[in-house]
Amino acid sequence: GWSQYPKARLLKPLQAASTLMPTRKLANPLWAFAFPTIGAALTIIAAVVAAAAARRLHRHHRRGLCRSRSPAGTFTLGYWDIRGLAAPARMMLAYRGAAFEDRTYSLQPQEDGGWGAPAWFDTDRPPLRERNAFINLPYLVDHESGIVVSQSTALYQFLGRKLGLMGENEAERAATEQTLAQAFDLRNECVRVVYPFAGTSAERFSAALAKHLRAVAAPSAAYDRFSRFLGDKPFFVGSRPTAGDFHIWEMLDQHELMASSAGLPSPLEAHPTLRAFHARLRALPQLQLYFDSEAAHLPCNNRMAHFR
Repeated sequence: GWSQYPKARLLKPLQAASTLMPTRKLANPLWAFAFPTIGAALTIIAAVVAAAAARRLHRHHRRGLCRSRSPAGTFTLGYWDIRGLAAPARMMLAYRGAAFEDRTYSLQPQEDGGWGAPAWFDTDRPPLRERNAFINLPYLVDHESGIVVSQSTALYQFLGRKLGLMGENEAERAATEQTLAQAFDLRNECVRVVYPFAGTSAERFSAALAKHLRAVAAPSAAYDRFSRFLGDKPFFVGSRPTAGDFHIWEMLDQHELMASSAGLPSPLEAHPTLRAFHARLRALPQLQLYFDSEAAHLPCNNRMAHFR
């Protein structure tokens, strides 16, 4: 972790200590013995001070994670047993190699025709609500700080700051926040189609899906805005992924799966730079363990959805 800091920054205390060392031979043999001993002690003290300073810099500027004393890992991420809103967070954590517990909850049909999840509503939610009145799924527990975060975009931004995935300056942070918001706009459009809550019945789903896929790929629509914002950059903010890239990738991938399941053309066909971005992030070595895991192959949506 210290390799990112200039050596001069660490050597300054040592150089300062060396100026206290005598530069000429002393006549008194006792002083001749004492000064090297004092000098050695000062050198050791300076080295300790330099190491402490480097550790403080590392904590402040780190791009990875501190080790956690929690047996569950550095984080606990809680969500339904689907990709949904947790997939971008899972990818962010996997990309940084962070230790985390992926706690999932299953919806079960109830006799009254509704859905229940006792493990969430009766067991885990009450104590979490004591720590955060906004608690919902997904949620994130940071075991290092004790902070509990809910609300999807707030969770992505919190993780982005912890993992160094929010950009390197004010302009990049603003770009990352915008990509997160734009991805969520597309998600909201998708939810209105795949879930029955907005009035899309099972009988009307096929037609509604075809219309939605045409709409997102149309000029000046979602994919066109993504393409123009991406431009010729490898990722949406620059040469490396930031938090927004993972959410946009997830939405692009879900749309590819929906189009394939319905036998419809890929909405990426008319957007080659966006298609290249989708392939580029999928090929990142840091994400291969995630893509090979069970979490990456969970259903996209919950049990009441027309497309899972």
